[in-house]
Amino acid sequence: MINQLRSKILLELQKIEGVAEIFDGIPKKFGWFPSIFFNFDRVESQNLDSNHHQRQYFFQINIFQETTTLGNRQSELNLCDILDEVIERFDRSDLDGLALKIDAVGGDIQSVETESWPTLHAIVLVAIHSDFSLWM
Repeated sequence: MINQLRSKILLELQKIEGVAEIFDGIPKKFGWFPSIFFNFDRVESQNLDSNHHQRQYFFQINIFQETTTLGNRQSELNLCDILDEVIERFDRSDLDGLALKIDAVGGDIQSVETESWPTLHAIVLVAIHSDFSLWM
């Protein structure tokens, strides 16, 4: 299930206009900005009854925008636009039926150094809820 979710998340992220690079996993370095990488965080499970489980799969989506070319203000505006689009995209998606519900939260913007560029970074935590029968 985790790898199925990864491929659906990648497809959703590829629909966002204006993103230069998208990585499934942590990249060695960025070539272009804005860039996104996402990674699996954890899974939590709960028995609803003797026949059903509910699971939450958590992924982190990391968004990066360098500030040297555009300046701090425009870079922050660009990052916020992409951040909004990521959250809204997952608010409207069920990942082709894999999710009962998706919660996308985050947006803590921080200044970080990547390679030689000062960069703004935001994290979105995506929780994907699923419910399935144990007798499948």
